[in-house]
Amino acid sequence: MSQLKPTPRRILLVCIGNRVRSPLAQGFLRAELDSAGLSHVQVDSAGTNVWPGSEPPDREAIFEAARAGIHIEHLRSRELTEADFEQHDAILAMDWDSHALAEGMAPAEHRHKVGHLAQFARREKVTTIPDPAATGYARTLACIQDACEGWVVNHLVRRPAR
Repeated sequence: MSQLKPTPRRILLVCIGNRVRSPLAQGFLRAELDSAGLSHVQVDSAGTNVWPGSEPPDREAIFEAARAGIHIEHLRSRELTEADFEQHDAILAMDWDSHALAEGMAPAEHRHKVGHLAQFARREKVTTIPDPAATGYARTLACIQDACEGWVVNHLVRRPAR
């Protein structure tokens, strides 16, 4: 009989500036977790190159999230820190650059925690969460929502052992 992995309790979503994709993903993942009755799981976001920090998400990101019923205006940008690797069970990057920078920062014993949010997308065929500056918000939000739903299904919904 195989053992189930422990349910992740702290998830960190990472992009470059922590002003658009990672706060959007934080809001959407929080909503999916709450919908699944998993409000005990903590979700945070950070950026690999945040300046100056403590800034709210981009205005358009706030607007687009609110149109979907997700409120992110209270979030503030912050830099990814070494402590994040110890404190979080999963660190999910939005793109390859963020992934490489996070993986490069991670102590060897925590490197396995770094992955991609897009790998959990079930309907959208993506390897990264696209930047809305390149694809528009509709595409970015579709990818984020799909990947967040997929993450909850794959990691937190328990299935009977076969």
